[in-house]
Amino acid sequence: MSFRNDLFLAKVLNTELKYQYLKNTPRFQKTDKQSIASSKKYLTNTVRSSLYVNTIIYAIISISFGAISTESNASNNSFILFLLLLILAIMSDTQFYRGVWDMKLLTPLSQLPLKVEKRVVPFSLFLYNELYLPFVTIPAGIVISLEMRSPLPLVVFSLFTVLFIYVARLVSLLLGVTFVKTNTNRRTKRLYLGQVFQVVIFVIFILAIEIAANPSFQGFVKIPQFLYYFVPVASQYISSLSVYPFASFALVFAVVYPSYLYVQKRSFTERMETFADVTEGAKKNVALRIRKPVRSLMDKDFKVILRRRGAIMIMVVPVTFIIPIIPTLLTVSSGTLESVFYIPYISLVFLIDFVLMIGLEGKAAWHLSALPITRRQFFFSKLLSIFTIGLVYYGAITAIVGIVNKGMVSYMLFNYPFFAIILTAVLFAGGTYLVNAIPNEVYTLSQEGIGGRWVFMKTFIIGLPIIVLNALAFAFAKYIIGFSASYYIRGYTLTIAIDALVSYLFLRSFIKKGAHF
Repeated sequence: MSFRNDLFLAKVLNTELKYQYLKNTPRFQKTDKQSIASSKKYLTNTVRSSLYVNTIIYAIISISFGAISTESNASNNSFILFLLLLILAIMSDTQFYRGVWDMKLLTPLSQLPLKVEKRVVPFSLFLYNELYLPFVTIPAGIVISLEMRSPLPLVVFSLFTVLFIYVARLVSLLLGVTFVKTNTNRRTKRLYLGQVFQVVIFVIFILAIEIAANPSFQGFVKIPQFLYYFVPVASQYISSLSVYPFASFALVFAVVYPSYLYVQKRSFTERMETFADVTEGAKKNVALRIRKPVRSLMDKDFKVILRRRGAIMIMVVPVTFIIPIIPTLLTVSSGTLESVFYIPYISLVFLIDFVLMIGLEGKAAWHLSALPITRRQFFFSKLLSIFTIGLVYYGAITAIVGIVNKGMVSYMLFNYPFFAIILTAVLFAGGTYLVNAIPNEVYTLSQEGIGGRWVFMKTFIIGLPIIVLNALAFAFAKYIIGFSASYYIRGYTLTIAIDALVSYLFLRSFIKKGAHF
């Protein structure tokens, strides 16, 4: 193994040497310019098509909500639409700001007499990230205006769309500032506790929005009526001219907009330190512990999740998909078709985490090509990390369900091994495909780099047949396995055997042994 690593590093060294010799030759530069032009065209088309798809999808959703809105449910429907707008805006803005900060894209412009944060950053954010957001709410305002034969609904919807976009920008910037303050090189318990506290706060924020936007929770969580006053688009305000929505908009906007400008200016100053900045006084000798590659990569991932701003989405994203099914789990009986369906559904959610965990490498992905790390080692590190997160989530769901629906606790505990088996098989199927999709000589990794906006659909298409296969194997195990044993033992025996074979085939097909990046 040591000889193979030496041979790999020798090849990397020689390749870098030849590149330094050839990079200034006319032929190399001509080829390089052609590649840059082609890549620029591809990126532009990708951004545009993504915006077009999002615009069409959310415009259809908005028109549907507007069409079904009546005098009795207009408040609830508009509240849901504006919460959806807020969620999408925060996700888009956070990703944009994180990329600009982490990759230090504004550093080359810092010496120029330009205030980039005032015009260029907001302009880029809106044109290439937020352009589809007005279509989440404004089409519904148009439909309601046509039904009421009054322009007031459209005017009110438009005003509060602008307000919510600026609220999302402010929240995203505040999250960034909070993370930047603690993202230093200090290896202290205070740093880790501070990051964990921020994770908890952000999870509570997402939970509150999900609960408010999900009608299924109305029987469990009572939304205070005063919350609807923050989105004054109820029929009594938009059916006739009313001062309240305009006064409410003016009052809130007068607070939000100056706050946004202040936080934005502060966020893009050179005084802001990042988790990657290391001062001379902080450097000190640290005793290094040599670990196996898989263990080292896992340790690195969990430390980065705690330290890097935006990386907490890996912990939060499953919540947004699991919360909608909680009301059903709180009321459903064990053994029903619904209860059987949700265990595979939860396992499939963590394929999204696998994509995000790969994207966690970010601009530091160059080490995959520079170090003797095989694709299999990289894959197993991600698989074990997501597997650990998945087991913790399932345990938390079981505890929550047990408080209200005690009859489901024994069912979920008995199916804990079944969930672990399905999760492993799904991660093998989708994860091997994702790792295989990482290009050679990679320097930066992101969702777009391993399949673009369709990567989630591709992995779901791969993972879904595995879930169906597991369900069929577990159901028919009593007919296939002849020895006398309980239903669960025979089911687990057959599914483990089938999943082991399927996982081996996926691993062998997508990730060759000894393959590097």
